[in-house]
Amino acid sequence: MRQPLVSEELVNVLVEQISHEKYNANLYLYIASFLNSKGLSNMAKHFEGQHEEEQSHAKMIYQLLIDLGIHFQFPSIEGCDMEFPSIHDIAQRYLDREVLTTQSLDEIKIQAIEDSNPIVEEKMREMISLQQNEYAEATDFMDKSMNLSEWWHVALWDLTLGGG
Repeated sequence: MRQPLVSEELVNVLVEQISHEKYNANLYLYIASFLNSKGLSNMAKHFEGQHEEEQSHAKMIYQLLIDLGIHFQFPSIEGCDMEFPSIHDIAQRYLDREVLTTQSLDEIKIQAIEDSNPIVEEKMREMISLQQNEYAEATDFMDKSMNLSEWWHVALWDLTLGGG
């Protein structure tokens, strides 16, 4: 009988990470929809791009599991339904998710090291490297949101994003 390349515990956290990435994707598309409803289409485009990035991250983990010959049940994905009274609320949710994602990927990397699984360890290092840019974008968004108390201020920011 063939020895599995990945421990059951490591498979479980990788599958859970797919769900995490898909939730991020859904959240960012939900935020984009909210921003579009306020006429903030340039800012919405940023979150549409974030949606695509998160989808690609989920696909990377999916592909890793497939490449390792792992058959798994696809995780359920939590829905999004929340209010955003201010742009700062969006920024906080955005930053919180990116911090949580980075922590989660690091925990998977540590599990891979403990399991002596260099394939998963290397993939997690690659994904953590991608997170550096996302974390920087979320932090920048948060910093800018701190200066805006009214939605009309956000509309001005949105105009600058479109070059208008």
